[in-house]
Amino acid sequence: MQTIINCRVRTIFLSLFAICLVFIGYLIWPWCYASWIWQNSTIYDSSHLILNTNHLLVPRILHQTWRDDQNIPSDWQKASNSCRSYHSNYEYRLWTDTTARQLIEQEFPSLLSTYDSYPYDIQRADVIRLVVLYVYGGIYLDLDIVCLKSFDFLRQYEFVLPRTMPVGLSNDFILATPKHPFLYQILTDLPKFNRRILTK
Repeated sequence: MQTIINCRVRTIFLSLFAICLVFIGYLIWPWCYASWIWQNSTIYDSSHLILNTNHLLVPRILHQTWRDDQNIPSDWQKASNSCRSYHSNYEYRLWTDTTARQLIEQEFPSLLSTYDSYPYDIQRADVIRLVVLYVYGGIYLDLDIVCLKSFDFLRQYEFVLPRTMPVGLSNDFILATPKHPFLYQILTDLPKFNRRILTK
């Protein structure tokens, strides 16, 4: 009888252990996969890059987003101005909540219901930066980024997205050619991954 009880306890323990392993694997898999994908990123240190002016793929457009074209915090205005001064020959576009929604309605009407359904403003801000880059190409910068030099040397690449450490990607700076397939794939997959887990 004791042997049967020990066998059941061992079976339960091993089952719980296996479930815990699967759950932990489920949680860390996206991070491990992202790390594996981006371990050989194209650009690490820009100091050695030489600008190939004959082969610039990305248009000279700086994109930024804010709720409206008023009431931008003064620190962020200074940061934005620093970038605009290094890129005085670029077109500058500030996308507001209104102009962003209009663009999605025109260019990605199938995405509009997903966009409107997001419970947080930051989710919509994350989407609009991808839409404007897909439609127009150029460089997206968060308003709090301060520029110390021009980004011209990066315009010879089709797509640039910074790595974050230890794993992952940052979307505070994105450079892309118009109609880039990576952006298209993300945008078309957004409705499929519009799930609310531990959100309002």
